[in-house]
Amino acid sequence: MKFSPGLRKAPFGRPAGFTLIEVLVALVVVTTALTVVAQGFLTGGRASVASQHETVAVFLAESKMAEIDLGIVSTQSSTSGTFEPEQPDFAWKTEVETTTVTGLTKLTLTVTWKEREEERTFALTRLIMERTTQ
Repeated sequence: MKFSPGLRKAPFGRPAGFTLIEVLVALVVVTTALTVVAQGFLTGGRASVASQHETVAVFLAESKMAEIDLGIVSTQSSTSGTFEPEQPDFAWKTEVETTTVTGLTKLTLTVTWKEREEERTFALTRLIMERTTQ
């Protein structure tokens, strides 16, 4: 009996190749592996976006704190606002507390934003000397 060059016989008389069940199991394994890899990319993307938002919040907080240091924003009472039009998704508020040391005020600046329908915050706290008018 002659065989075509592409078809070989296995040792026990079975034609060489994969059975249907072997192909299906291989497909299930590959599909599962690809699903896990895709989930990893999705998680990495979410972490990247969260990191970007937190970095923006840190820069905005430092910028607003510089305005407070320059006297543009009052430290006499708690205030709040947004970073519109540059960053409309971010808002800020300050909380002023007196300390036991005369002339020293504790100022907490909190930046808030929404991320995946959840509110996130970044807080920056500094001790500020009261300004004297001359």
